[in-house]
Amino acid sequence: MLDQRMCNKPAIPHKTSGDKPAPLWIGLWRDCIAALVVGLSAISSYLSAATLIFQGPLAVHLPAAIGAALLGGAVLSLIGAWRGALPLASAGPVPTTVPLMAAMAAGVASRASAQSLLPTAVTTISIAGLGVGTAWWVMGRRGWGDLTRYIPYPVVGGFLAATGWMMLTGGLSVAMGQAFTWAQVVGALSGAADARLAVGVVLGVLIWQVTLHSRHPLTLPILLVLGIVGIQGGLAAAGWDANIARATGWMLAPFSHALPVSPLSSDLWRQVDWGLVAQQSGLIASTIAVATLSLLLTDTSLEAAWDIRVDINRDLRALGQGNLLAAAAGGLMGGQSISRSLLNRAAGAHSRCSGAMLGLLCLLAMAWGGPALALVPRPLLGALLVYQGLGVMKTWLVDSRRRIEGIDYLTIVAMVLITALVGFVPAVSVGVLACCVAFAVSSSRLSPVRRFIKRSAWPAKVERNASQTELLQREGAGMTIVELQGVLFFGSTTRLSTHIESLFEIEDRPRLLLLDFRHVRGIDISAAQALARLLAAASRQGMSPALSGLSLALRRPLAAGGVLRAAGPLVHASIDDAVAAWDLDVLSRHGCLAATLEAALSPLLPHGTPIARLLSHFEPRRLDGGEQLFARGDRSDALYLLRSGRIVIYSVGEDGTEILLRTMHEGSVIGEMGLLRQIPRSAAARADGPVELLLLSRERLDRLTREAPELAAALFRLLVMQMADRVEQLSLQANALAR
Repeated sequence: MLDQRMCNKPAIPHKTSGDKPAPLWIGLWRDCIAALVVGLSAISSYLSAATLIFQGPLAVHLPAAIGAALLGGAVLSLIGAWRGALPLASAGPVPTTVPLMAAMAAGVASRASAQSLLPTAVTTISIAGLGVGTAWWVMGRRGWGDLTRYIPYPVVGGFLAATGWMMLTGGLSVAMGQAFTWAQVVGALSGAADARLAVGVVLGVLIWQVTLHSRHPLTLPILLVLGIVGIQGGLAAAGWDANIARATGWMLAPFSHALPVSPLSSDLWRQVDWGLVAQQSGLIASTIAVATLSLLLTDTSLEAAWDIRVDINRDLRALGQGNLLAAAAGGLMGGQSISRSLLNRAAGAHSRCSGAMLGLLCLLAMAWGGPALALVPRPLLGALLVYQGLGVMKTWLVDSRRRIEGIDYLTIVAMVLITALVGFVPAVSVGVLACCVAFAVSSSRLSPVRRFIKRSAWPAKVERNASQTELLQREGAGMTIVELQGVLFFGSTTRLSTHIESLFEIEDRPRLLLLDFRHVRGIDISAAQALARLLAAASRQGMSPALSGLSLALRRPLAAGGVLRAAGPLVHASIDDAVAAWDLDVLSRHGCLAATLEAALSPLLPHGTPIARLLSHFEPRRLDGGEQLFARGDRSDALYLLRSGRIVIYSVGEDGTEILLRTMHEGSVIGEMGLLRQIPRSAAARADGPVELLLLSRERLDRLTREAPELAAALFRLLVMQMADRVEQLSLQANALAR
């Protein structure tokens, strides 16, 4: 029983002359008309698909194939209408997967015994349907649907263009009632064409051309009716009755009903040739890929056509369940059809009930529609596939030429040619290989080096006194930072080697070479081995190698490639950590680590300033390790001079993560901006170990200004010098980031 809620609310609003909603019975009437219009097109397409899949030795079982197509259409239509993301989308077996199912059936028919033929063919197609259903359901549950949008465009185009070729040749096979061969093309060109083939090709091209120029929803149904009447009339004019037409392959054999074969029957399983099933695994995998791409392209096309956002993961879940149910019951796999979905809306569909009615119509046709379905001529069924194949090939082989160029387009053409000459699975393999090669070539053109930076240009997060800062700037050329980027493989690492080896030829080469991996997304083992050789060469040139920014995913291949040996390069968490270690080494070698507060302030104050007298206006304060000096948002009521120890300036992100902003050493002024501007603290500060400070409150600063203006002026000069140094550091940072 239909859920009445499916029919109450319009799925996608149609433009009306007023705002008053239509009565329920009018919506149901629209849904019924749309279901009948779409049903004629859908059932004809299902009949054509079944005829293509069950050819040759399988043709005697055609009613079962028709039943499988109708059952798949019924199950997918009902579940799509109930749970799909697009209320007016038409679900069921789609043309893109039919040629692959036909290829599986043909592969089985060419080797199976008479007893195992039908069970093996049915089981193979059911396994493919179960594979599609399982893959879609898992992707939908895990939210992987949008990942399919990252599949390379040439692979998508090649998949579908090759599928279009298989639909086209499949239509020719259906029209003739026998497998298509190139010899028949030669015969047609020499004037000895099979009449059924000629009629199928002419009708297919005619339907294709008319539908290109006419977008009316009734165009295709009318053409199908005219095709049936025209061929039946031509046979009658030739004096052929139904028996002669069937005997000569113009009509299908009569059948009373179309019931599929259940793949769950134990008797059927005992007759299955599982070796033949395993041989179709390549086609089964290709079918899953093509079906997924087809659903993605259908959803994105309907997004554009209906100006709505589609939840592809919801469709994957719903239609995945539908395919699982259909395959278990013996129905054909499927997805959503763009043409039938657009036809459904154009025919006036009002709600999800149109899809539910289409499902019921398929069940009625399966149970009692056999005599009527047998009246559809074979050439017309072939013409439907020719029409669909031409449309797909025009889109992906002709129209795509204006959108893509070079090797991408050649990949599409190559996949079609290989499909025509060798087969679909080799074509898919070639397409994937071509895209891998194209990716490797394009990636190799992207420089693996984001930028080269000297230590002197890198903005350290540690604030030191003037003499120490001057020394570090002077020695900064001795450390070179190389920021890497992208995916590193053998080709890109070769380019990196060229960059690094150019440093070997410099007379004043850097003493420390730091490779930063923070922007590297991946690395293969060949690149890791090349890096190991490069770092060894740098060591022989007197350069100490070091690494930073290594994620766990990067450490594994680097370790396997011999980069992270026990005696290998030093590894730092980040560039800032590596710079801090370099700075400490430089200061230690020059004996500049220890400095009194007075010695640190002397270069920043006017000559002759009585430093002891100035500092007497400050109050001493001590902090233990981890003790907070002030928090963000606190009132700025004092500034501080750091006599000894270290103060860490930090902020806390929205997720609670602590972000280190700066580390202050002896001689640094802390909190002066908030005090002078009379604004709350913009960051927090805490002691990194035991700390000695000198505190100058606002009241003491005002008294100093009144009572000793020359000392106040010296203090303000100190503040200006420190702020100027910080501005210079910010400029260095901006310049470094702009490279």
